[in-house]
Amino acid sequence: MNQTMPIPAHDIDNAFTACVYERDERKAPDEHRRSKFLVGWEDATQRRKDYEAAALQRLTWKNLGYRLGHRFGALEQAQIDAVFAYLAAGWQPSTV
Repeated sequence: MNQTMPIPAHDIDNAFTACVYERDERKAPDEHRRSKFLVGWEDATQRRKDYEAAALQRLTWKNLGYRLGHRFGALEQAQIDAVFAYLAAGWQPSTV
């Protein structure tokens, strides 16, 4: 584990698998989605927002960041970007 990837890949995979949602609405990862992921992470760790259950029924990059921020806590932006890059590399369009 290094400075930019503070969470082991298997922990990220386990956290992603544990997410409960009805629909995966994530679009192809890009710079805009990376920024939404960061906003979600910081909503959980800095702004202490609570997302409504209805919002969490669908998986978006923003609420995935929120869910992981809740699970792993505050990190530096470069570290959050590394988590996003890891997840983006494994992204596939939803078939549901």
